[in-house]
Amino acid sequence: MSSTEVKKEESGTQHVWLIRYGATYPGLIENVGNYDSDLALPEGYGHAKAMGQRLASSSSQTPKHIFSDPFLRCMRTGDLIVQALNDAATNSKPESTSPPMVSLKIEEGLTEWQVPSLLVDTEGIRTHPKTFKEHQAIFKTIDSSYVSVNPQGTDRISSTVDHQPRFPETEDELHLRCKRTLTEILNQYPSDNIAIVSHAPCVQSMAMALEGVDSPSQSTVVGPWSLGGMTCFSRNGPRSPWKLECFSDTSHMPGEYAFGEKGKW
Repeated sequence: MSSTEVKKEESGTQHVWLIRYGATYPGLIENVGNYDSDLALPEGYGHAKAMGQRLASSSSQTPKHIFSDPFLRCMRTGDLIVQALNDAATNSKPESTSPPMVSLKIEEGLTEWQVPSLLVDTEGIRTHPKTFKEHQAIFKTIDSSYVSVNPQGTDRISSTVDHQPRFPETEDELHLRCKRTLTEILNQYPSDNIAIVSHAPCVQSMAMALEGVDSPSQSTVVGPWSLGGMTCFSRNGPRSPWKLECFSDTSHMPGEYAFGEKGKW
């Protein structure tokens, strides 16, 4: 298992889950494609459901808000997590009560690292995620009232320094963009538990932001992230420092994926 375990915090703290999707089909190959593949069926779907079941059973750590990057593999993961959380909430309540339902918030600031090797195919065509309306036709769990806190920007020019997702994007620009996105989300939800589904370089960047460092060379926590890996940070209040609970943990994953060696990035 790829995991760094730290002593659990008592209930009442805020928890932030950073999640990478599971197996996809077709698998992504850098500089080749497919850059907007879906989860593999049934394997990848099972991975997402396992993530949702873990979150649903985590008691005080269960998220109230789920955010996803707009690419299909992340959206599918987020949708299945939301379904698992809502099913668990419904099954745990008497028939006479209606538990609050969670929904899926599409956040463009969580989008894939804006580099050619992860977006441009062998014919020079850049992949863009589906539109909001296209996603609404596929997923019924979407929060239609949510507005992205860090929307996709136009292609970058040399003077652009606003930390929006823009193509192309250096590693430093990626870190700053993800930090800004996470900061804005936490400003909106300063005490609620949240879960974020995104890509390895993005969740790594957000983990660094919660750790309080600006680059991988400064981090004592962030490393390769496995398929289906889940990282959790907690804090006792908006002004308290973040504490790591687990990093790229895969103990919830089925079969050989539980060892954390699959798809490390």
